[in-house]
Amino acid sequence: MKILTYENAKIAVFGTTLAALFLGAVLHKPIEFSETENRYLEQRPKLTTAKLLDGSFMKDYETFITDQFPKRSLFMGVKTALERFRGRTDDNGVYFGKEGYLFGKYDGALFESETAKNNMTVIADFVKMYADKFGKEHFKIALAPSSSEILKDRLPADAPVYNQTSFIDKVVKEAGDDFIIGLGKNLKKHADEYIYYRTDHHWTSLGAYYGYETIAKALGLEVLPLKYFKVDIVDEDFLGTYDSKVNTGITGGVIPDSITVYSSEEIDKAGMMWDNDKDKTFNSIYYPDALKGKDKYTVFLGGNHSVTDIKTDNKTGKTLLIIKDSFAHSLVPFLIKDYDRIIMLDLRYFNKSLKKYLNENEITDLLVLYSTPDLAEDANIGRLLR
Repeated sequence: MKILTYENAKIAVFGTTLAALFLGAVLHKPIEFSETENRYLEQRPKLTTAKLLDGSFMKDYETFITDQFPKRSLFMGVKTALERFRGRTDDNGVYFGKEGYLFGKYDGALFESETAKNNMTVIADFVKMYADKFGKEHFKIALAPSSSEILKDRLPADAPVYNQTSFIDKVVKEAGDDFIIGLGKNLKKHADEYIYYRTDHHWTSLGAYYGYETIAKALGLEVLPLKYFKVDIVDEDFLGTYDSKVNTGITGGVIPDSITVYSSEEIDKAGMMWDNDKDKTFNSIYYPDALKGKDKYTVFLGGNHSVTDIKTDNKTGKTLLIIKDSFAHSLVPFLIKDYDRIIMLDLRYFNKSLKKYLNENEITDLLVLYSTPDLAEDANIGRLLR
């Protein structure tokens, strides 16, 4: 009887704890943005007859409870620690690699999806639309593999990771090698250097430089040597997007990243403006306020915006338009010397006609720069053809 009572007590404590946590998630004011996970959290869904009947309300509410669970970040970190203690090599879409590296689990489902196939067709059509207008000397589509492709020797043993180089080869076959360039070959030459962050999906500034080398050659630009730039380490406690998914920073066992910025006379003179803040300009392409928050990678250009407009005093007579994901942010500084103006568009937020925008801004050079996984999964790539 005592055993039964003891078991009942354990069940009661466990049930009461779960009930309290559930009520905490339901009753507290929902948190809009998670600094730790670097994403917007699900908000309380509105109850409608239609959503109740089709089952979407309960699905949305379940996501809401999961996102708003009290001490969610702490529990995620504890869960990760337990999974690693059990010997698991991955959790929540992240591999635990060697030398403190975390990697994204980019598998065949991503690169063989209908979205990926459609995006390859869009890229081919986009090349046909603008090949004659710009010519291959002034128009390139550059693809940057993720760290799991370049640093394969640091992945867990037998980790099933898709060959991103083969995906790039498919894009080349679809759109032609005059306009498509893969950045992996040069990156692999420097795989023993610090070219990708350990805790984040981006390349480091040094990795971006090696990407710039390939792009500059393809566009017929002079490739500036590393010694041309001044190097400054602006942060040494960066925990990026991969860590946000598993929160190893809470329980330990992770090595924070350092962020380095490169400067030169031309870079120091350049200023930028964000499209969603037209009445405010900045006298630098770097945004140091970002180093006070969680997403420190936004020190480069202040993060993602519909349009980022960079102006220089170079008097080259050239304007470069970059259609991009955030991999471009740390690469752009190396290109500043060659252009009077660099305009960056993010298709996730840019809702205007691209064709009209090209004509209105007298673009002389066109670059599409994406990480390979982003190109495969971004449903907004179709906006290239508008």
